[in-house]
Amino acid sequence: MTLHLAGAAWVLPLAAALLALSGLISLYRLLRGPSRPDRAVAIDALTLLAVAAMALLCLMRGEALFIDVAVLLALVSFLGTAAFAFLFDDAHSQMPEKSEERP
Repeated sequence: MTLHLAGAAWVLPLAAALLALSGLISLYRLLRGPSRPDRAVAIDALTLLAVAAMALLCLMRGEALFIDVAVLLALVSFLGTAAFAFLFDDAHSQMPEKSEERP
């Protein structure tokens, strides 16, 4: 089965360029992020950009070879994001709580 997209000659390269630009911005946030949650979000964004790039590659080549890999990477990315959320939640729960006493 062959899929023909209208405007594929200019839409797919434009989408690839925008994905590359988004990847550079996310990489900058990963390297310069002031906090650990910023870096975790940047890693999550980079993995989702990789999933989108694999789907775009499938559209450009007309093959569905990498779709299974993209779905698996998306699932692993979700699990990694959930693990980061538990890690950061645990770090904040160990902080001493302020008393709500009023003078």
